[in-house]
Amino acid sequence: MKEFKVTDGNEKERLNKYLAHILPNASMGFIYKMLRKKNIILNRKKASGNELLKAGDEVRIFFSDETFEKFSAKDDLPEISSNLLKILYEDTDIIAVHKPAGLLSQSDKKGGDCVNARILSYLSANGKMPSDFTPSIVNRLDRNTSGIVLAGKTYKGSRFLSDAIQSRDVVKTYYCIADGHLEKTGLYRAWHHQNADNTVTVSDTKREGDKEAVTEFFPEKYSGKHTLVRVILHTGRKHQIRAALKHLGHPVTGDPKYGKGHEKHMYLHAFSVEIPGIGKIEDPVPEYFGRFLDADI
Repeated sequence: MKEFKVTDGNEKERLNKYLAHILPNASMGFIYKMLRKKNIILNRKKASGNELLKAGDEVRIFFSDETFEKFSAKDDLPEISSNLLKILYEDTDIIAVHKPAGLLSQSDKKGGDCVNARILSYLSANGKMPSDFTPSIVNRLDRNTSGIVLAGKTYKGSRFLSDAIQSRDVVKTYYCIADGHLEKTGLYRAWHHQNADNTVTVSDTKREGDKEAVTEFFPEKYSGKHTLVRVILHTGRKHQIRAALKHLGHPVTGDPKYGKGHEKHMYLHAFSVEIPGIGKIEDPVPEYFGRFLDADI
């Protein structure tokens, strides 16, 4: 028999989700079967799986050691050197890290290197991996975008970040270099259309199915043929900054999908996030931004 005591980090998580973290190799059907047969109980009583947990609840799993190991064993995590993960902020429930350009936020194939895998490896190597939750990132950056990625270390942290982002309480600021001299300043409202080829189109007029995209642009420096722009996102649409700047005639420099794509880098960086109750977390703009602008004479 295995016994687990629910912590504050799993407060308000449903029992079935909690069990799925403990038994990652078990199907939800199997978990419900074990609940019905009372091989899994909550606070020494039969449970349905839909209960919302609270701190101090006891979950008991009556499996043999071999069966528990079979359903609880997690895939081996890749060993990631600590110098590959730059931590910008960490507390009991959340972590913010730097994503370099060229690295995926989440793997597109099992076992591939990505920010999420590096976070899991870091937590595992430092004894911070919870047994009852699988930490995961809550925001994604495109492969060629650098900057801040947030992850929940616990269910509580993941829910807090997801809710704050969904309610637009998290203020996200980016820096980019745009082609040409961008004159647009301040709030820009446009309509965001998802295309079948995994691109988006931005328009000043609404079409059926379009969603509003709200962005603020603040040009801060002009060089020979480019503009350094501070950008604040008020919505989180796919490729929002990239597609909006293309529509305005000033695509992100080096953008292979919406721009010319002939530079070594795509010059887009998630610079800061302001999170209620935590404050501002910053990730300095990469040095190659400055080198590019200095050379653009």
